[in-house]
Amino acid sequence: MSATPVFKEEEDDHSILASSPPATPLPEESTTPEKNKPEPESTVEGDKKRRKAPAKGGGPKKPSEEVLQRRREGRIKAAATIAQNLKKTGIGRFEDQNGFTLTSVRTVPLINQKNYFADYLKKDEQVTLIRNWRNEKVNQVSTKDATKSGDKKPLEDDDDDEDDDEDNDNEEGALEKARMGDDTIVFHPGSQVLRIGRATAGSPTPIPMVIAVPNRNKKSGDYAVVPERGVDEDGSVEFSESFDAVKSVVTKDFKARMRYYKRRMMPNSRESAANFNKKQEGEDVPDGYDPNKMDWIEKDDELLEGDYICGKDALRLPINESFQDWRLKFPIVNGGFNQSPEDYLSPQELLGDLHRIVVDALKSIDINTKEETANLKCLFVIPDLYDKIYVETWVDLLFNAVGFGRVGIIQEAVAATFGAGVSCACVVDVGAEKTSISCVDEGMVINDSRVKLDYGGVNITEAFTKLLLQQDFPYKDINLANYNDDWQLADNLKKEFGTFDDADIAVQLYNFYKRKPGERTQKFNFKVYDEVMLAPLGLFYPDLFEISKETRPRYLFPESIDQYTGEPNDPYSKAHENLVTNSSFSDTADETLLIKLVEDKLIFKQANVYAKPRAPRSLTAEEVQIPVTTPLDKAIIESITNAGIATDFSKAQKLYDNLLVVGGGLAKFPGFDLLLNDRISIWRPKYLSSTSLDEILNHVGKEKEKVDTKRKALITEAKEKKIKGEQTLDEVELTEEELAAINKETQLTLDLARTDGISDQGSLVPINVLPAPNEFDPQEVSWKGGSVYSRLKVVNEMWIGQSDWNLLHSRCLYYKSLFNY
Repeated sequence: MSATPVFKEEEDDHSILASSPPATPLPEESTTPEKNKPEPESTVEGDKKRRKAPAKGGGPKKPSEEVLQRRREGRIKAAATIAQNLKKTGIGRFEDQNGFTLTSVRTVPLINQKNYFADYLKKDEQVTLIRNWRNEKVNQVSTKDATKSGDKKPLEDDDDDEDDDEDNDNEEGALEKARMGDDTIVFHPGSQVLRIGRATAGSPTPIPMVIAVPNRNKKSGDYAVVPERGVDEDGSVEFSESFDAVKSVVTKDFKARMRYYKRRMMPNSRESAANFNKKQEGEDVPDGYDPNKMDWIEKDDELLEGDYICGKDALRLPINESFQDWRLKFPIVNGGFNQSPEDYLSPQELLGDLHRIVVDALKSIDINTKEETANLKCLFVIPDLYDKIYVETWVDLLFNAVGFGRVGIIQEAVAATFGAGVSCACVVDVGAEKTSISCVDEGMVINDSRVKLDYGGVNITEAFTKLLLQQDFPYKDINLANYNDDWQLADNLKKEFGTFDDADIAVQLYNFYKRKPGERTQKFNFKVYDEVMLAPLGLFYPDLFEISKETRPRYLFPESIDQYTGEPNDPYSKAHENLVTNSSFSDTADETLLIKLVEDKLIFKQANVYAKPRAPRSLTAEEVQIPVTTPLDKAIIESITNAGIATDFSKAQKLYDNLLVVGGGLAKFPGFDLLLNDRISIWRPKYLSSTSLDEILNHVGKEKEKVDTKRKALITEAKEKKIKGEQTLDEVELTEEELAAINKETQLTLDLARTDGISDQGSLVPINVLPAPNEFDPQEVSWKGGSVYSRLKVVNEMWIGQSDWNLLHSRCLYYKSLFNY
């Protein structure tokens, strides 16, 4: 790159830079100046005077126009000479020939500070995941077009024709299967059971969520007895005083219900059943006459040579007081990871057990190699009020350990509505160790309606066992710590005899089989009375379960933290927070209830109910870990009320009319729908039961506006009296006593007679419990909904690839989830 030569303008009119090339002489000057020619004295002296004598203005004298013109012409001629020499040598810059630019650095324009904006990550094409998905779709279309319009080769042989036809048929069949969901695995893990299967299957394959490992820390004589019990002088089993107190409350309400429905109750029924049970002894059953004999693993079995045993085989281990060489571990507890230091000392240990269980489950549905898994998609059903660390750890495990090619997520409540075929419902999922309640509207969960309760079917089994033992149950040594025999016995008794139907409550004779490893099967007869209903009623009286209120610390996995703010960013729900702080609507007085509804409605008026919620009051880390044991009926009312606040109360009326109960903890009991209807009707406040609730809130809102206006006027009047000098009204501050007096004078007092009159103008909001589809087990509704959902066309946009996950990790869930993750 060359440049036009630059000459310095010297003070001397005839001087030129020594480094500059010789310029063409001007016409009036000599072409060969003589360097040693002496100059006249007058000229020399004049030049010195011009250099030394200061001008009148204080600066050097400006050269004349004639001198400047000569200098310009000299520079032009010098540049022409240099350009001619460069052209001869061939190293010059000629834009019409070589196209060289002056510089390769582009000029950066200045930012317009008055109208400054950016569109970073505001367009779909700027997101890597969406861009990759679009490119993949374009490639698929171009591949299809190329296949259809490909050149037809001449047929050489009939056998080749047949082979080509078979290949085409196989390809079309594989595409059709993929289109129908054969390449999609629906994955729904629970605390006790993992339900897994292809989306085309009619029902999932249940796999026990348990793994058996060698017990290297066994201690002789250290074996727990569950439930803990005592024995009095008469040999009767005793439990804690708190359990007996709650039992008396439940019994009292049970008797009131029986009287309300005019059910006959014998006064000495409990004593009659207990006296019968005391006399019962076991009857040995010959080996050939046991209908469901357990096939226990023998001590010389090959399975015992491995490092672990998963699933159904783990439940065949004869683990009891006399055989403690192996122990059972449950990686999932209460809908989250088991972080008890008694079971796991590191996250890697827990994830290793999960990986083994999942791989064993895939083998049960004929998926045996990683090559097969890499070509499959996995739809992961997650909890409604999920823990982000739980979800992200599972997804990472499914990608990098199990090896799925693609993974997508869906919330349990949304899956349940797809499985039941409804678009709007309040989903009540009572599982083994947790209960979740969420309101779904048009395929989206209303965030502030989500509730998680820390009890389920396991707690009902323990309570049922306690009640049986108090009635002199013939098998007095039953120990629920023996999960493979005694626990299975108690759970089967609960499922077989538990009921909510009032007509079934009477002294009835039943029998059961006691199966212990290494012992002959024994048959026992026993009688029951109200125990079959009192234990399930614990869902509405959770104190019967005696759940510890201690916090559950996170030893292995920390709480999810926002990387920008440093604050916890797990999902937030207003309904769940109200239950944690014991401020539910069911336990609130009528006047306070109406004022609270109006205030909460104003807060959520401008909010997007499906957007990522921001907590007005974040719970502390300790409060988050406290078990929530609110009665089920009150929790349902709280969930639906908060859904109505976030949307409108006409939506709440629709939710009461569509209560969908799934899971095995409640829906398996006969008569649960009638009992749930009655319990909600008892605890639902009268204003929430009226179709005129909107009119009531409008009236309360106007009264509140009047009081607020009066309060502002009193504050302004008080400040005007205290103004001194040039103070403005905003600079004046009132004392606490003055503010307290104003608040007392402007306290909102409602005319409940007026609100009652408005309420009576409306009708009662009906409550309807939807039955589960006849062909589905209530425990499988969510899985079935996931299989239906995975075959929808819109789901193609939510699949996450393994390369995308390794690149962006949790951000993939933000971009690819159909809800606000």
